[in-house]
Amino acid sequence: MSQQLWIKMANLVFELEKKAAQAAPAPGVQRTVGRMQQVLEEAGLLILNPLGEAFTETRTDVEATLVGALHDKLTITEVLKPIVYISQEGKNMLVQRGVVLAG
Repeated sequence: MSQQLWIKMANLVFELEKKAAQAAPAPGVQRTVGRMQQVLEEAGLLILNPLGEAFTETRTDVEATLVGALHDKLTITEVLKPIVYISQEGKNMLVQRGVVLAG
């Protein structure tokens, strides 16, 4: 499978995980999502959810839309797309910048 297809799959799994966290899914759903994440890791993808992390303008791994009142200490309040790295030859390479809301 091509790298772009793996990234699309990572985004779908991330969305599924977010939706499952909002509801009270059956335990089987959580296990299946966990297995899907394992497959992505085996394919060399590292998926990061930066929710709650500090945001600064110098941060290069996310694209942010600033919401609410601006102040010195911005925090990532919502993640629309995760940060995705791929491991190649022992090094992690950024293949998708996260898309976030910060306030």
